[in-house]
Amino acid sequence: MNYDVCIKKSIEYIEHNLNNKIELKDIADNVFLSKYHFHRVFHAVVGEPVAEYIRKRRLMAAANELLNTNSKIVDIAFKYQFSSQEVFTKAFKRLYGIPPREFRINRSSVTLISSKNKITSKLSIAA
Repeated sequence: MNYDVCIKKSIEYIEHNLNNKIELKDIADNVFLSKYHFHRVFHAVVGEPVAEYIRKRRLMAAANELLNTNSKIVDIAFKYQFSSQEVFTKAFKRLYGIPPREFRINRSSVTLISSKNKITSKLSIAA
């Protein structure tokens, strides 16, 4: 399996499991690589570690829910595997520059860019 296919398949796995616990070993097993080799390949191709990619994708999905649902912030935090609303708020603010409540109230105009689409486009160009 070439690495582009490996990364695409791993991103699909991550996307389908954003609201579940995701272990590096499970992703690596899904693409038939050791977790150490997979981590190095993913970081080299995507430009960030697997855990950081997953964290950003979860925050992006949560931001979308904040804008399009009336779900409680704490429920969204737990849905996307954050250990508490405080941890979620801190991570959200670090990525978007404002806390989730303010983001929702202001119907923020922050662009919700999908990393998945950017990476898959980059892989398609390289192929």
